Amino acid sequence: MNKLIKKYSVAIIAILTLFLLVGCGGSDPVSRYPDIPTALTELTNGGVDAVVADSPVVLEFIANNPDANIEAFGDESFDKEYFGIAMRQEDEDIHELINQGLAAIKENGVYDKVFNKYFGDGTDYQVEPGENTLDITLNVAMDMAYAPFEYVNDAGEPEGFDVDLIQAIAAEKGFVVNLVNTNWDGIIPALIGGNADIIISAMTITEERKETVTFSDPYFESTQYIAVQAGSEIKTLDDLKGKKVGVQNGTTGDFAISDFFDN
Repeated sequence: MNKLIKKYSVAIIAILTLFLLVGCGGSDPVSRYPDIPTALTELTNGGVDAVVADSPVVLEFIANNPDANIEAFGDESFDKEYFGIAMRQEDEDIHELINQGLAAIKENGVYDKVFNKYFGDGTDYQVEPGENTLDITLNVAMDMAYAPFEYVNDAGEPEGFDVDLIQAIAAEKGFVVNLVNTNWDGIIPALIGGNADIIISAMTITEERKETVTFSDPYFESTQYIAVQAGSEIKTLDDLKGKKVGVQNGTTGDFAISDFFDN
């Protein structure tokens, strides 16, 4: 009798395990990548059915890679997002300095010139370097694989909207910045651990992140886009059900599509 009970117990455990692995959703429909170019390349190669990411980044990739045969669209289900510059919660002086500088460049028109360079008609604008009158150097963490916000150009130099923006703020307020290319997964730990003083890296202001860091006033409005292969049957967010979707790990695209599948 004991052997019979043991035999059926093993069978029941095996069935329950199979149910948990397969019957309750199976494998994760979200594939997570270290950066968006990798995810979009995987889309081009057919490894995923779609990619969800910030709209400017998706559109920049499509513009720079016409042979990738990718198209993209938004969906009204996605909320608007606002990017902010992140700082340690205790660094109130830096917080005030950054917000004052951001307000000043919006007031004097420099912000609009930088915005137009990357998201308008493309008129070139070079931020004039300022003097370090405050004798302050801030280490600035950014993940330089997120064009047009931050990337390494052909000359090996940091470039992008966020790069120009923080340099403009620094010039306005009289400090200098040291730009540090930092992997996205480690970017907040780098700030908290003291390896960086601020983060500017197209980071969306969220309630969860605000538990750990303090954000500046918003400096950019964005939303999520869905990238698919040209001619795909996927036309809306709901069409992603049953599909494999790529994201950059730990981004709001990751959070948004994970919530979609969970609900």
